[in-house]
Amino acid sequence: MTDKVILCDLGGVLIDLHWEKHARALFTREQDTEELKRKWLRLQSARLYEAGKTDFQGFYQAFIAETGSRLSLVDFSREFAGIVGPLKADCLSVLERLSGYGELAMLSNTNDIHVELLRRTTEVFKPFKHLFFSFEMGMVKPDREIYEAVWQRLHKNPSQIHFFDDSAVNVEAARAAGLNAYVVNSPARIEEIVGTLR
Repeated sequence: MTDKVILCDLGGVLIDLHWEKHARALFTREQDTEELKRKWLRLQSARLYEAGKTDFQGFYQAFIAETGSRLSLVDFSREFAGIVGPLKADCLSVLERLSGYGELAMLSNTNDIHVELLRRTTEVFKPFKHLFFSFEMGMVKPDREIYEAVWQRLHKNPSQIHFFDDSAVNVEAARAAGLNAYVVNSPARIEEIVGTLR
């Protein structure tokens, strides 16, 4: 299957996220989980930051203006960094095996803070031949343009790419762009699906 690309999301798929606890702290007000997710996905400040269109200071200021959060910059920085959790079980060993099935690539909505933290503390990026980070690309999932940019940069037909993400919205958008896409939340589940591909 050497002509295939295994394209993985990062957060929620390869690493655990302590998202809910820290997102609730960022907003500095109590709200249920679903409301919290809806609010986060609608945040223009987070979208611009993950698309690399503002720096962290600008993100903080825009977030405060957008949400009314009362966190100081120091506390905001601490809570935001805390979103990143440890690698999921058997992550690196699964990725090593997956590399025998096709080229490994990563596509993640992320930012310089979280990427640098993971580079310092893990080897999660090491097995990948291609790394596509939203903040470096200037675009974010689930916008169609990011999927088109990925298959063009890989010099592949979209049908050769198998994309794994924990967000149904991102998976639906990837399918609409012509990729094979699957909702998963662990490296083990990626391996199960890849094992069924012909």
